[in-house]
Amino acid sequence: MKDTTVKFAVITGASKGIGFSVFRELTKRGWQVAGLSRTQGNLPRENWIQCDVTESESVRNALREALKKSEGRLDALILNAGMGIAGALEFTSEEDYRRQIEVNLTGTAYCAREGAAVMRRNGGGKMIFISSLAAIFPLPFQSFYSAGKAAVNALSDALGIELKPFGIRTCTVMLNDVRTEFTDNRIKNFEGDDIYMGRIEESVAKMEESERKGMHPEKVASAVCSLLRRKHMPSHKIVGAGNQILGILYRVLPADAMLWILGKIYG
Repeated sequence: MKDTTVKFAVITGASKGIGFSVFRELTKRGWQVAGLSRTQGNLPRENWIQCDVTESESVRNALREALKKSEGRLDALILNAGMGIAGALEFTSEEDYRRQIEVNLTGTAYCAREGAAVMRRNGGGKMIFISSLAAIFPLPFQSFYSAGKAAVNALSDALGIELKPFGIRTCTVMLNDVRTEFTDNRIKNFEGDDIYMGRIEESVAKMEESERKGMHPEKVASAVCSLLRRKHMPSHKIVGAGNQILGILYRVLPADAMLWILGKIYG
């Protein structure tokens, strides 16, 4: 018999950009959705739960509140909350790089930990981690962002092995250029650019130009919804035809050749 129960999803970083697009698309497809974020943003008041993913207690309380809306059901957890910094590693402040890791990695781990416990008790579920091609194509002057996303990939993969016996599946969605507020909100630090011969500002400008011409977040939302319909999700999913070609190049190019190309483009 077909399960006609309304499915329930929780999305982090849901107030705008990719998170809000996923929220809107899932809602359109009949899902019940709770959006977690620090501010309400574009979310309807009844679907918004305030949450700072860098605070474990905030995450725990937010998920507890979300589950009241579904009587404990959690079919999908979309781990999207994130932020970016740019600049030379040696001139990046401790405050900035700690914030980067706290949001993108530690916050993701907090949310996944709480979600795993709920899904395990319920007998299954799906977790989708919004990642980046920077996880496999490390970007100069975005070293902490690249390292954090590589760690998110590894976290998802390891967690998928741990949770498979409980019917829980994990997947990282790796993105390249997407047109969102993420670009404008990036913390940029051009200290040392004279020492680096202007390469910091030039590199960041190239990246941001590409992002502003990137795919619409609705395309990402559609891909996420398609993954949730699958019985068995892939461990990694690269979204966008051009991005998929990059994924093929990653598998066939020697590491030194790949790094040489990245250096030519962004170095």
